[in-house]
Amino acid sequence: MPAVPVLDLGELVEFVNEFADEPRAAAGEQGAPYPDVATVLGWSASTDPVSAANALFRVFAAERPLVELNGLLRAIRPIPVMTTHGLTWAVESSADVLPAALSTCLLGWLLHHDESRLGTCQAARCVDVYADSSPTGRRRFCSPTCLNRHKVAAHRARNR
Repeated sequence: MPAVPVLDLGELVEFVNEFADEPRAAAGEQGAPYPDVATVLGWSASTDPVSAANALFRVFAAERPLVELNGLLRAIRPIPVMTTHGLTWAVESSADVLPAALSTCLLGWLLHHDESRLGTCQAARCVDVYADSSPTGRRRFCSPTCLNRHKVAAHRARNR
């Protein structure tokens, strides 16, 4: 049984934003080459990264992310494995390693955060995903850059 590598949430978010179709289209990057998976994740994946990223994007964009994530977990069936280092995951097929790594990473984050803290950027021309771990839980933008662009655009619209 192949072991599932542990990801950190920053790697997951970057992966989805770099490989999922919708964020690439919103950024005008459809024709641009994809980054190297090993550079983004720190390990090579044998599965189609675009399909895995699109599946996770649907979780972030869903009205009920837990329902979407549970569907992914049922499909890949990661198996919990207890080791001397703690809980790890394994899967039956090497094709499920990447989807399982992404899904179990998000599962681990959601054990400590509400599903309402997942989302897609509300800025114009951006649909990058984010996971809000701020104290207030009011994040609506993927980055300070998108937040600032949104504020400048709103300011200019008010002054017209």
